[in-house]
Amino acid sequence: MDPSVRDDKSTDILTHKSKEDLSREPNGKSSTDIGKAESGEGKEQRETWGHKAEFILATVGLAVGLGNVWRFPYLCQKNGGGAFLIPYAIFMLIEGLPLFFLELSIGQRMRKSAIRCWQDVHPALFGIGVSCLMVSLMLCLYYVVVIAWCCYYFFISFTKTLPWEHDKLCTNYNEFTNIKKTLDSMCSTSNKTCQSTPEYQKVNKSYHNFPDCCVRDPPQYYFYHHAMQISKDIEDLGSFNGKLAGCLVFAWVITYLCVVKGIKSSGKVVYFTATFPYVILIILFFRGVTLEGAGNGVKAFFKPDWSLLNNANIWKDAATQMFFTLSLGFGALIAFSSYMPVHNQVMRDAYTVVFINCGTSVFAGIVVFSILGYREHITGIPATEVGSGPGLAFMTFSDAILLMDVSPLWAILFFFMLILLGIDSEFGTLEAAIGPIMELKIFPNMRKELLTLLIAVILFVIGLCMVSGPGFYIFQMFDDYSVTIPLLVIALFQCIGVAWVYGNDRFADDIEFMTGKRPWIGWMICWKYISPLALFVVLVALIAQQSQSAPTYSKFVGCKQDPYSGAGSDKWTVREDYPDWAVFVLVMIVLVSTLPILIWLIKDWPKNWRQGFHKMFCTGVNNYLPDPKKEEIPGGANKGSSNFGMEGGKL
Repeated sequence: MDPSVRDDKSTDILTHKSKEDLSREPNGKSSTDIGKAESGEGKEQRETWGHKAEFILATVGLAVGLGNVWRFPYLCQKNGGGAFLIPYAIFMLIEGLPLFFLELSIGQRMRKSAIRCWQDVHPALFGIGVSCLMVSLMLCLYYVVVIAWCCYYFFISFTKTLPWEHDKLCTNYNEFTNIKKTLDSMCSTSNKTCQSTPEYQKVNKSYHNFPDCCVRDPPQYYFYHHAMQISKDIEDLGSFNGKLAGCLVFAWVITYLCVVKGIKSSGKVVYFTATFPYVILIILFFRGVTLEGAGNGVKAFFKPDWSLLNNANIWKDAATQMFFTLSLGFGALIAFSSYMPVHNQVMRDAYTVVFINCGTSVFAGIVVFSILGYREHITGIPATEVGSGPGLAFMTFSDAILLMDVSPLWAILFFFMLILLGIDSEFGTLEAAIGPIMELKIFPNMRKELLTLLIAVILFVIGLCMVSGPGFYIFQMFDDYSVTIPLLVIALFQCIGVAWVYGNDRFADDIEFMTGKRPWIGWMICWKYISPLALFVVLVALIAQQSQSAPTYSKFVGCKQDPYSGAGSDKWTVREDYPDWAVFVLVMIVLVSTLPILIWLIKDWPKNWRQGFHKMFCTGVNNYLPDPKKEEIPGGANKGSSNFGMEGGKL
């Protein structure tokens, strides 16, 4: 056995002493004092959470992010309301929970970051850790820009009148509303005879052709023209947005302060950042459900359209939403669990976080649609007319806030909640990226505080392009392409690495060593067959969908009555093809997070791979079982049967 490869983590046999230890500590170490952890070979010190609650809150904060508030409600309403919860629950069982278990368990057992963890499983899988590192940096680069937007809206809400208030923002708003009142007073919409008179036609024409976009949708106008200061297209440099740049600096300073001392600082911060959003969400809930018309909004959210279950897109949306909402594939979950003691009930922790995360999504949907139902009651705009992402937070919901009493207060609470939801996901992912860089010793003599500062400054400088005139278009490049395909590829190889390379049986032994009992056979079936198949199908469907046409971005053109560029549009935006240089950047963005897996597979492909393939696939049905039986070896010991590409018994 090669002494350079540690074997202390191989738990094919649970000794009598191990089981005695587990019986004495069924729930891991004391929740009031996690204590010192062992890492690697020997007794090397490793950072630990000060309290188990810190780990749970940090993991909840990482998983529960902006997508729970502004993407899930949109997807649920778009894909058949209550009907969407069926595929969502199915993918939670076959994709979300199994992969969440997998990442937490392997991190807690290996006690290293993702980049070293997968190298321990097999050197050829080192690329998985590198891909986790790259995709984490990609997310940190553009996700903090969204936090900067939230900071901007948060700061400008400290006014008596919100700046996107109709009559404050639009100089022609009173004139426009007077025309609308005149039109309504001339005759009712059901009186066809009245509507055909020349007088009515003249006023109606002046109303529909009124040459001002601001009066038609002030929050959308404010977002593009004042907040984004958007340019005409991605190649138009426009102007530098100093206000957003200042907010970007502020967002990075907060992020840096949260991670500067590692989990010693972030572990304390999460007591506030992971809990206070729920306080605000509950306040908004009670305010929302007491508004007139709230019931209609909630009905619109849950009203099932069972016919949409026959549409493949609803299943694809459920699979991708479940995958991304749990922060799978970034390596952050592996890093967080690696700071826990070995004997900790990791499966129970996984259940807790996943159910909190999914419950938050549904609860946030109720809050959002109760307020949109009130907007429908006041303005007649259907609650189902809701955007996704920035469209929901900065346009649709901002418009609804204007209708509430003391609207600046509700705006402050709402955007502060978004900042907190975003910031703990940001610093959690950044912490997962810093750990591997430290372990790789790229800067061997640099302190962690300085390394963190260096990474933050580099990402900030690159991110400045996203607060320029074409910044919103550049943001879309990263948001649409930088993490979607890479995360699916990473998760697919994680399942293969655990179930087929390391071995389901050995992984189950590790979990039994840590928790005192083997995992449910259903999870083992998912790790070996169902989850990889589901990930592969979703990945192929996504690639097929994206390859059907050239990549496009949403370009702001303004309304038809007063176009910002071109002829305008009823929806104010059109799909525009990326220029050639941008397509090249898109390809590089995807490859930088996926190629490492292929590179290290080729570089460190095991020389005895033929024996490994024969042993795995051609020695009977045992290896195809979810939990293969042990085979006897000389000396009376047992070894795992799924030891592909390695000498028996070593990691």
